[in-house]
Formats: sequence, C-alpha cells, structure tokens
Amino acid sequence: AVFVNRTIDDEHGDSNSGLPPDFEPQSSWAQGSTCTGCIVQHSRNPPKHDGATIDTSLPFDGTWHDSTYHPGQPERTITVKFTGIAVYVFNIVVNSIPLVTTFTNLTFILDGAHVGNYVHEPDGSSEILYDVPVYTNTTLPHTSHTLVISTGPGLNASLVLFDYIIYT
Repeated sequence: AVFVNRTIDDEHGDSNSGLPPDFEPQSSWAQGSTCTGCIVQHSRNPPKHDGATIDTSLPFDGTWHDSTYHPGQPERTITVKFTGIAVYVFNIVVNSIPLVTTFTNLTFILDGAHVGNYVHEPDGSSEILYDVPVYTNTTLPHTSHTLVISTGPGLNASLVLFDYIIYT
C-alpha cells in the first residue's frame, strides 16, 4: 500500500475529505489570522498592549485558531476524525508577553484513550515558535480514528494556538 500525507488545516479542514476540525465551545475560539481582539495579533494588525505579532506567512495556510482557557471555564477542545497510521499535531507557541497567559497545557485523547500531554512553560523571551509538534504518534492501526485535543479542566490558564494536523 502507498501511504500519503494529508493535512487538516485549522480553517480549511481536511485536504482529503474537506471536514473541518470541531472547536468547542465555538464561542471561545477565534480565527487568529483575522482576530482584532486577540492579544497575540496577526501581522496585519499592530499588537494590543505589549502583545506579540504572528507573521501570517509562517502558519500553515496563514491561519490558526486562538483560545485561552481559564480555570472554572468549560475546557477548550478540538476534535478531528481521520483514517491513517500516523498523526502529527502542530501549534504555534508563544513565550512571554507581560500580563498575558502564554503557558500551554494540552491533553490528547485518541479513540477514547489518553495518549499524551504537551506542556510549554514560557522561557521569558518574546520568541514565537511556529510548526511546534505538540503530539506525534507513528504507531496507529490503519483504521478510522478520533483525536480530541483539550485544555482544562485544571488549575492553570492555558493558551492554545492550533495550526494544523498531518496524518498518514
């Protein structure tokens, strides 16, 4: 069998099926490439306060989804369905912005089982990291899968800048 890489973009969905990721709760997510109220801004807007600016030429297809979880709020989730033998999840990761949550804490549930976590502690720099692999699994059975990426519930606020997924 010949295996092919497919991409699930945050905005444009699955390059094969066209299905978009499911972001919940929908009202807690913003399209980062057009968001005017986000602290982490796209390069077409000046940053808010001492916020960071994302170079829109660097995220996949120039888009990403932005949400910040705070304790006591509903957890933020991204759900995707795919058929394949491997999956790679990529986010944008921001380091320190004064008075802004840039800590990231993600949990990965694959086909109903907890399969991993990703934690990013800001390092004090203002560097923005692109194409950060926050979850990789290359040992999947060749079948249909459901991947849920979540943040919270928990004791820490968490920033999520979801960019894209590649599956094989």
